[in-house]
Amino acid sequence: VIANGDITDEISAARALAASGADGVMIGRGARGKPWLPAQVMAALSAANAPDVPAGHALAEMVTGHYEAMLSFYGWDLGRKNARKHLGWYMDAAATPPGLRRAVLTEPDPERVRRLIEEAMIS
Repeated sequence: VIANGDITDEISAARALAASGADGVMIGRGARGKPWLPAQVMAALSAANAPDVPAGHALAEMVTGHYEAMLSFYGWDLGRKNARKHLGWYMDAAATPPGLRRAVLTEPDPERVRRLIEEAMIS
């Protein structure tokens, strides 16, 4: 049995397990913009090594890689549209200022988006 719903960190995962008696937890919305969260929760609950959480240039490279993969897979037009929600989640998690967030999400030029992602993830 797997518990889910409002699992956003190690504490909410432990609470869900204790309350439900489930064998594990499923993390959905809580991982938006934080794809390392499931590994963090697993590490905390099982005494495993915690994953490295990217920050600064490493985070910018990861987000840019995701953006480029979406453009490659979906094509420029659909990829750009699909990427917006993911880019928004990354910027929310990184506490990107609203003006910079808006610039990233509305910029049509992929090269300019890459530069703005770098600015958003490092500032």
